[in-house]
Amino acid sequence: MLYGYTGRITIVDLSSRSFKTIDLNEHIAKLYIGGKGLSNYILYNYGIWDYEPYTPGNLLVFASGPLGGTRIPMASRAWSAFRSPLTSILGGSNLGGSLAAYMKFSGIDALVVKGSSSDPLYLIVEGGSVEFRSASHLWGLDAIETEEILQRDHGRDTAILAIGPAGENLVRFASINHDRWRQFGRTGGGAVMGSKRLKAIVFKAVDKIVNIAYPDKFDEYLKDLTKKLLPDPTTKALREGGTPRLVEIANRIGFFPSYYWSKVRVDGWENIEWSSMKKSYFIKAGACLYCSVACHRLVESRKFNVRVDIEYETIFALGGNIGIVDPDWIIVFNDLADRLGMDSISLGNVIGFAIDLSRRGLIDYKISWGEPEKVRELIVNIAYRRGKLGEILAEGVALASKILGAEDLAVHVKGLEPAAYDPRTLRGMALGYSIAGRGADHLGTMAYAIDIAGRAGGRLSLAEEKVKTIVEYENLGALMDSLLLCKFGRYIYNFQNMTEVLNIITGWNYTPEQLVETAERIVTLTRFINSKMGVDKSKDQLPKKFYEPVEFEGKEYKLTIEEVEGALNTYYKMRGWDEKGVPTQERIKKLSINESKIISI
Repeated sequence: MLYGYTGRITIVDLSSRSFKTIDLNEHIAKLYIGGKGLSNYILYNYGIWDYEPYTPGNLLVFASGPLGGTRIPMASRAWSAFRSPLTSILGGSNLGGSLAAYMKFSGIDALVVKGSSSDPLYLIVEGGSVEFRSASHLWGLDAIETEEILQRDHGRDTAILAIGPAGENLVRFASINHDRWRQFGRTGGGAVMGSKRLKAIVFKAVDKIVNIAYPDKFDEYLKDLTKKLLPDPTTKALREGGTPRLVEIANRIGFFPSYYWSKVRVDGWENIEWSSMKKSYFIKAGACLYCSVACHRLVESRKFNVRVDIEYETIFALGGNIGIVDPDWIIVFNDLADRLGMDSISLGNVIGFAIDLSRRGLIDYKISWGEPEKVRELIVNIAYRRGKLGEILAEGVALASKILGAEDLAVHVKGLEPAAYDPRTLRGMALGYSIAGRGADHLGTMAYAIDIAGRAGGRLSLAEEKVKTIVEYENLGALMDSLLLCKFGRYIYNFQNMTEVLNIITGWNYTPEQLVETAERIVTLTRFINSKMGVDKSKDQLPKKFYEPVEFEGKEYKLTIEEVEGALNTYYKMRGWDEKGVPTQERIKKLSINESKIISI
């Protein structure tokens, strides 16, 4: 028995409306764990670089991990992976909620979807079996409506993934929604589902048992871990203010991207920081399945009669980044993004880009900072690809900038728009954005956490100590994404206690050193896959805007190409990659990255 796993991967072919269920090879499970590691191995094993994002050959992988469904705190994440239509390299996203547990309750560790359907479909996954149902009555509905209908039809003892109109219309940053307010948000998985004419997936529980190698030890460990978790200052802060608490910190310190990356503090930020919003908009806290932290913040705009689960990134992207500091309107935009099915970070960036171009007289559409009615119109037009500008912006910032002849003004790395951390005042993020596996990503390296805490030389350092710390955090993050632990657990979990819990659940005999090597294997595999799609040092480049000085409280902050180049070279050397940023054959061999076809898709 493979403890901690169901031991099964289900592979669905939408073109033939067929499926097969195969055994999860224990050797592969030990090498890649689950989640990100297992998903990326499946894509590597398949040769994902041979298939363009919108072709039937592109795979869509959903994976749980050995901790999913076990009641371990902060272990309620799930992973999705595919070739991204936004970046054309390895795409991936992570969400919370109930999916990780219900995948295993439905009898599988991973679901692999290939092919495409001629008509809209949704899938029912139950006991390792798959049923194909018509989704013609769901096509055109928003993601939340779709989930509500499927819950009504199939019961609440389910976990549902659904796309909205943006996914159907192949908006390149379309999201996949779950549990009403949770998303696989980044890199366009919703558009991949839309290209396959796959509206939704329903995971139905068969049983709710995860077999654990040492159940008595597990119960004791769970008690001890919970005792450590509750008084931890970071988790306590998340319980009290969720991620919106960062709005005040970001504006006070000066890293809150505003007016499309032209400032690091938005005028009127006091209106959108959490203590202010809490008084007039807060309804209650929410949590992912089996999580005691409860970092989610349900808020309501009584003015517009709208409720959403609001996050820091959305307050940035659909607030300060476009010059809006009215919480009612940010809540409305959040609701539209959720229902229409779009990543709020990319959406806010692409709208900010459009406003910047309009103010410069480079497009015909007239819009400026702080014009919420026009923003609402743009959001809808993007989701439905209406009008010339809606059609262009649905392509994302990188492709839109090429169409509009404004590449020098576009803010992205490898096609992915960045999150709410300005690298001019948080220098670790300059390296983090440059080398992250999916583009301008903040969660791959978690460098923002290092910078905000002032660690490794402080917020303005990109010296060797900072690079070394970023490598360590990236290793930690890769393992957390494969065990599927929440990144907010980074102050609770470390390689020592992650080894302990993994061994108790699986019965394996990992050492912390072996788990570090596993993390390094996952990071290098990710880079190796991307290198087969053209990624090397030439693509690890920041946008020109990040090298323009930014002023904050009378002081000028300027990032230089030389310091970023130096950090990149140091990073590659630490990773055992060559001077072009490509993993060497020696490194690949040492990390046992196996090219043989162990999993047949």
